[in-house]
Amino acid sequence: MKRVVVLGGSGFFGGLIAEQLRAAGVTPLLASRSRGDLRVDANNPADLRANLKTRDLVIDAAGPFQNRTPALIEAARTVGFDIIDLSDSPDYTSMIYENEVPIGAAGIRVLTACSALSTVSALILAMSGVEEPRRLTAYLVPASRYTASRGTTESMLGSFIGEQRSIDFPQPLGRRSGITVKSVDAVTLPRKFWFLRTAEFVIDTQIPLMNTMLRSPLLRRLATTYEKNALDLIHRVGPAEGLLAYEIVSTNARKFAIFTGGKTHLIAVLPAVQAALAIMGGRFAHRGVVPPTDHVVQAEFLEAVKREGITLTVS
Repeated sequence: MKRVVVLGGSGFFGGLIAEQLRAAGVTPLLASRSRGDLRVDANNPADLRANLKTRDLVIDAAGPFQNRTPALIEAARTVGFDIIDLSDSPDYTSMIYENEVPIGAAGIRVLTACSALSTVSALILAMSGVEEPRRLTAYLVPASRYTASRGTTESMLGSFIGEQRSIDFPQPLGRRSGITVKSVDAVTLPRKFWFLRTAEFVIDTQIPLMNTMLRSPLLRRLATTYEKNALDLIHRVGPAEGLLAYEIVSTNARKFAIFTGGKTHLIAVLPAVQAALAIMGGRFAHRGVVPPTDHVVQAEFLEAVKREGITLTVS
């Protein structure tokens, strides 16, 4: 039986992954720099070689991925273990695609950005019915009262493009505005959807004045300097319920897909959990760098979403 190792298992999303796996009958090993079953720094080659074994399945939630090195990928190739990661970093995921040939030669699996972006984005594009979509815009209201952490904050602050973007969603959402950040979808999706010209990611904090403040480089530096104070504030006033929505546009069509519900933050981890269970169950045939269109089975993923009380509306 494969060992399942959750890298970053002491963090919020790593903890959610472990919880979901246990509920499905899989007992993972939790790995992090400071505590858990294994003490592993994801950027330390010696740690990785000492703690990870051939045929392990590593679920990588050790963000922020903007600060990650290729160490884990190099260890996977030489030791021989599979990786499912939650990368939200275009640079980190680009590095993985640049190593596509040696990864394939090693006979391992690497599912990068197996999360809301890009796995769910690919699923939404495929099921939207829009022929040759030219633009995909993902809009996220994070449930930051629970999900905000040092890692998620550093990831967001390190990804800002900073432009304000407004989207006219169907009612009851209506017009929504947020700030643009670098999207890993721009790296992963055009490889399978060659007609896609633009993949955007818009974050709306839903905290009064926060969107405006974060557009200022000075205020972003202050938020970094006083990170603990900023996190305390977000945990008090941030949204308790998140939202993930997509706008899909072609030359002659426009559609929307909207996930709502009290546990929408689980969409970030459900693709990785579903993929891990398929690999553990011998139901996952793909190897090499697996494209986001092949990370999950659509029907199984939508059923998992439904079980969590999350509703998907496509219009």
